[in-house]
Amino acid sequence: MVVNTKTPIPEALPPRPRCGDAHVVRNGTLHFGSPQLLCRACGRRFVAEPRKRPVSDERKDLVRRLLLERMSLRAIARVDGVSRGWLQGFVNDLYHEERPREPGPLEKGRAG
Repeated sequence: MVVNTKTPIPEALPPRPRCGDAHVVRNGTLHFGSPQLLCRACGRRFVAEPRKRPVSDERKDLVRRLLLERMSLRAIARVDGVSRGWLQGFVNDLYHEERPREPGPLEKGRAG
């Protein structure tokens, strides 16, 4: 019996994490070499094993407590291991939640 070892065995592609549909096809690679996949059901592209994960609620709570301790953003980024860009966006969102912009009536200035 002769076994053909040159034919690659197709590996099973993971289902899309959000919609859970298993009809997924390969769709090229990212700039650093990870394979990109395409969900045929919803048309979204995704990576099977992303390098970055969403920030958990526990880490967000830690960031809120460190902000109340008046730590610098750089120090919080070092302690918690989040990027400074994500941290700045998170702080901006917190600020806008607490202080929504509600412009009052326009004040007319007196001319001369």
